[in-house]
Amino acid sequence: MGSEQPQESRSSDNDRRQPGSPGGDPDDRRAPEGEDVADGTNDGGPSGARSAESPVSINELFELLSQPGNRYALAYLARTEGAVPYDDLVEYVVDTGGTPDGLSTADFRNQVATRLVHSNLPKLDDAGLIDYDKSDRTVRPTDATEVAVPYLELAMDQFSAE
Repeated sequence: MGSEQPQESRSSDNDRRQPGSPGGDPDDRRAPEGEDVADGTNDGGPSGARSAESPVSINELFELLSQPGNRYALAYLARTEGAVPYDDLVEYVVDTGGTPDGLSTADFRNQVATRLVHSNLPKLDDAGLIDYDKSDRTVRPTDATEVAVPYLELAMDQFSAE
């Protein structure tokens, strides 16, 4: 047919599956072997993988920062030293986020507390961005918390301008 290309100029399925290859999938965000998009290092895996220098991958960090509760919690912890009582963190998130229309502050506080305990804090702890002690009901920043600070500043500037 008129739309057929000679065999030598077609991309094979294998070419399309190789990261960085011509004719590869444009949605394949992996870096070519030997290069890490996040920090220029090679960790032997896709650019979203954790490297020795960064405890959290850039993809994981952006996914975590997409949640306002995570941003507020990390912003608060980035300005503190040592353990913070969980209740103080909840109050900060409630005050910073503002109570949505149609909810009482008490209802919103309960929603925030539940979300932090069952979702946000465990995910941030698993990523190494915080140290969450369930038994003591405290949260503390880790060395890795600083990884998120430049992105938090950008996000918080954007929200304060709106």
